[in-house]
Amino acid sequence: MIETLILLFLLQIKHYYADFAMQTYSQTVRKGIYKDPVGISHSLDHVLASLIVLVIASFFIKMSLPCILLLSFIEGLVHYHIDWIKVRFGTKDMTKGLFWNQFGLDQLAHQLSYLIMVFILLTYN
Repeated sequence: MIETLILLFLLQIKHYYADFAMQTYSQTVRKGIYKDPVGISHSLDHVLASLIVLVIASFFIKMSLPCILLLSFIEGLVHYHIDWIKVRFGTKDMTKGLFWNQFGLDQLAHQLSYLIMVFILLTYN
């Protein structure tokens, strides 16, 4: 139980760091251009950060290297598409309530993906 909470805690820190501390302005605007290398680089930051978190977590939660690699890669794909949908179809006007609603929905989708990752790790690994 405590191991699961620690993993979720680490994923929260990872998400903050990759989404807010590391992300550049170019990444934020180019995520809406499908297959753009700069937009993709943001998701690769998440893949790398997920790899680090899952390797750390593997010291206290049993998981195989293939599982760590696969989950990190899938999380990057999911993250990329969540962001692409938000930037491509969402409003850019930060003065509107709709922008903040869409931003919150984007963050909720990312958090739900972490819950699914943990569920998969604990159920199928």
